[in-house]
Parts: sequence; structure tokens; C-alpha cells
Amino acid sequence: MRVGDRYELLGRLGQGGMGTVWRAHDELLRRDVAIKEVLLPPELGEAERAERHARTIREARSAARLSTPGAVTVHDVIEHEGRPWIVMELVAAPSLQSLIDAEGPLPPQRVAALGRQMLAALRAAHAAGILHRDIKPSNVLVADGDRAVITDFGIAALEGDATLTGTGVLMGSPAYIAPERARDAHAGPAADLWSLGATLYAAVEGRSPFARSGPVSTLAAILAEEAPPPRNAGPLAPVLAGLLRRDPADRMLAAEADRLLSAVAEGTHPDVAALTLPVPAPPPAAPAAATVAVATVATAPSRRPAMVAVAGALAGALVVAAFGAVWWLGRRSGTNVPAATSSVATSLPGSPGTAEPGGSSPEASPAAGRSTAVADAFPRDWTTRSESGFSVSVPASWSRRADGENVFYEDSSTRFVLQIGTTYWDGDPQVQAQTVSAALPRSFSGYREATVTPVTYLGVPAADLRFAYDRSTGTSRVNDRFFRVGGRAFAIYFRMPADQWPDAQRYLDPIFGGFHVS
Repeated sequence: MRVGDRYELLGRLGQGGMGTVWRAHDELLRRDVAIKEVLLPPELGEAERAERHARTIREARSAARLSTPGAVTVHDVIEHEGRPWIVMELVAAPSLQSLIDAEGPLPPQRVAALGRQMLAALRAAHAAGILHRDIKPSNVLVADGDRAVITDFGIAALEGDATLTGTGVLMGSPAYIAPERARDAHAGPAADLWSLGATLYAAVEGRSPFARSGPVSTLAAILAEEAPPPRNAGPLAPVLAGLLRRDPADRMLAAEADRLLSAVAEGTHPDVAALTLPVPAPPPAAPAAATVAVATVATAPSRRPAMVAVAGALAGALVVAAFGAVWWLGRRSGTNVPAATSSVATSLPGSPGTAEPGGSSPEASPAAGRSTAVADAFPRDWTTRSESGFSVSVPASWSRRADGENVFYEDSSTRFVLQIGTTYWDGDPQVQAQTVSAALPRSFSGYREATVTPVTYLGVPAADLRFAYDRSTGTSRVNDRFFRVGGRAFAIYFRMPADQWPDAQRYLDPIFGGFHVS
């Protein structure tokens, strides 16, 4: 297939939520390139689709002005068959995510060297007025000689704009979104630095600090929790702590991050004598720890937290300790969410006085990991999809895609979506559902009619979070079930248009009844 009368498509390199990347040959300049075919969400209306199309072209042309070794070069942007196509430099290299998946956590010194290159690319982009808005391990390529190259400049800006706007559609990976973006507030260059910090954390620890069982609970973690204290970061810990400060005004600046990354990359312990960190009040009954000297700095009243000066020789340990204390308090605060978050929606399946869809019988065994739905509830046109660690029943016509630890099944014609999340979370399922619900009004347009209902599922305690929210295509309703089996955490998220919600149990029964843990 030929695109733009000069690019011959040779094969698919990858596919994601916003399009397909192809390897192609530029017959005019006689070189191989990468081309991203940008696919817009099918639920967009005609006017919004035209606006997004134009903005894609505009953002890609802006990105084409960026020239830095740490960013994939955008060569051209064309329109073909009514869709935007972005022509880019072909970098034949695995992504940072692929390296993490294959090798596990990477050494801090190597991560610092990669991070410094990524930071240099971001600083060049910010100086040119360009924001990336979707920094994450899968958008970083690691070429020969550990050359770090950020891809999707220009395209990611479109995805970022669509993340938490009126469409109600979560695009891209929410595990790396800065808190200000999750709140749909103004997000500047500091938001890219937060995402860089989360990416470096994932590289050195093996997973994102905020990934949970699904996008809803992940956003709740970003908005309400601190990152768990890193175990493998060593001298990289001060950089992670500084970049992951929740308030962008308090976040570590790029110049300071570059200085510390340079020291770690060179194999020396960074000098953080001048670095200041927010320190919360100590948690009650905290275990005894090694003695460190901390000098409190008296400041005038302001919105910033109290700060401390860190002594150079003890800085690394103190940063980790402070980071851990903040995280501990954040986790504790999540248990204090009120039991009810909003009014009861009596029209929802599973509301008080109605039957629970997919509930297990008292005889169900947790070890079996298998529900006990009535056999005739399983429709003939459904099929069982086997995944890593579980299998689930879905309509045979629904498409499948995966994003990290989440698997999606969806029907574009009806706009039904089923998501299975397997990212670990701990604690009581009802508390988890309440914590998620408490954070959603800041992220989901028109969030309302929320209920959290305890149920028994697969013989174990579970909780259903049900709510309604507004999308550009109308109101949608959601059932999000949280449960843990055999030490593993799951969330089964099902969404459908509100006008079809009275028929929801016809789908929920076979979904819950056909879910098996392997």
C-alpha cells in the first residue's frame, strides 16, 4: 500500500489506542521511515472529529520543528484516506518498557544515564513551546549504546488533550499522568517532569508507582496517594522524590534534576545538601528508625508544606524515609473515606432490593477461582478468552486490546467496554471502591449516582462501585467490581450507554459467571 504517493508501507511495527505504526520506504529520498496512522476514537461526533484531525496536523507540524538527539524526528505530516499520517525517523530499537519486561528493574546508574538524555529532550521541547504530555516507558526507545529516544512528540499532545475532557474517554496510559492533568487543570512543563519521574521509578523498580487495577483506581491513586518508597533506587531516590511532588510549584526543576542525574550516572552519590523536601508529621506509633539530624526551617505561613534541609552524608536515607512517611500517611488516609459517596441509584442492577449480578453461591470456594452462574445464562454467541492468570467470557464479536496490566474488550458499534485489571492493590475491596469513588468527581465529567455495595464473589468479599458520568456521546453507566483471589487483585469494569443500562444484567451475568482465575 502506498501513502501520500511516495511512502510504500512495508509492515506493521506496532499498534496502540491512537493508531498503528508502520515501517515504510520513502521512495523519493530512498530511506526507510516509520509512519503513524492516527486513528481517532470512533465515538467522536463529526465536528469533534474534524477538530481533532486538524489539531493532529497542527501538533505534528509543531513537533517537526524539534531537533534534538533525544527525540524521534518528525519528517512529514500528510493526509491520506481522510486520516492524518505522521512520517518519522525510523529508530530500530526496543522500548524502555520492553527492557523492563525482559530484564526486570534496571540499575540506578543506567536509569540515571537514560533519564538524563530524556530530560535533555524534554528541556529542548519545552524551550520550543512543545509539551509531550504522555511520557511513559513505552514511548521511550533505547537504541544501541543506550541511546534514549522519546517518540510520539506531537501525537501525544492530542492524546493528552483527550484524556480527561468532555469526551470522558481515558486515552493512553493513566499510570504516568501528573496530578494536575488528572484533575483536568492547567498542565505545563512540570507535568512532563512528573511523568519523567514516574517513568524513571518504573525503570528502577519494575513498575509504575501508581498503577492499580484499572484506569479509575489508578487515577484515584495519583490524586490521593504518594508513591511507595522505592526499594532499588539507591542514589536515584532524591530525584524520584523531587520529580514526584504532587504540587507542580514544589516539583523539582529540570536543572536540579539534571545535576543529580548526572552525578548518579557517573557513579557518585549526588550532593543534595541544598535540596529541600516536604516532611509530614510522623505517623503514630511508628517503629524506631536510625537517628538522623534534621534542622527545621522556620518559614512564613504559606500554602507550601514545612521544609527541611538535608545533610549531605545522610541525604539518601532521609529522602527515602521522608518519601516512605508521606506514602504511609497517604495510604492511611485512604481508609477514612465515608461509607457512602453519593445518592443511591435505584435503577442500577444490584442496588438495594435487587438481585446481585454474578454473585457466587455460599458453596463457592476461593481456591477454585470460579463463579457459579446458571448455565443457561451463558449466551451462545459468547466465547471464552484466555489471558495470563484468568479467562473471561465475552461476545465473540468484541475486539481485544491490552495496555500494561489491563485487557480491554469492546464493541465500537454499541460503545460497550469491558476491562479486566490485574494491577495489585491491597486492603479491603469495599475500602478500595470507596477510595476510588471519592476521587472520581475531579476526573469524570458529571460523576453522579455513585454507590458502593459489598457483595460475595468467587467465595470472597468483593465490592461493586456503580456510577454514571457524562461523555460526548451521552451518559454512560459503569459497574466496577473489586476483589482479591489467592493474593491477586482484580477489577472487572463494565461500561455501557445509560439508555441501555436496564439490559445490563444480561451482560453482567455471563461476564461475572464466566470469569475464571487460573
